Amino acid sequence: MGSAFTDKDRTALLNALNSTGIFVTCGRQTPNIMVTHTGTLGKLWGREVFMLPIRANKYSYRIVSQTKSFALNVPAHDMRNEIALCDTISGFKCNKFETLNLHPKRARKIDAYVLGECGLIVECNLLATISPDAIISQADGFKQDNTSHTLFVGELANCYRLH
Repeated sequence: MGSAFTDKDRTALLNALNSTGIFVTCGRQTPNIMVTHTGTLGKLWGREVFMLPIRANKYSYRIVSQTKSFALNVPAHDMRNEIALCDTISGFKCNKFETLNLHPKRARKIDAYVLGECGLIVECNLLATISPDAIISQADGFKQDNTSHTLFVGELANCYRLH
């Protein structure tokens, strides 16, 4: 990984994920922002990873599938209003950066933008994609429906602070 992912970074990411949520940015040609309140951070296959769940009908699903990368953006200050609004609008219908009045900055190691308003940035390269079918075949009693998520397993490629 580029810059070291410290215990302080891990705590900040998990605290935001478990409270207000974090922004996920992806793409450069057709950039998008989504919010996640769920995910898994840890080691898999000897690598530091973040497993990001995304439903197949989301704009970010298409972009992450194509670009093979995404960035986790942890707010540096209270952005609950932006997070709530981001959850209600579709990237298929608008440029969320403009609609939310957020300022994109080029990511350092992946082909995407990150949010200038956020403090901690974690850039991820896609290692694997785990479909709902793979999960359902192993999980007793689990049924796939329109809320089922694909898990995008991203290896932490770079970690830095903007603020």
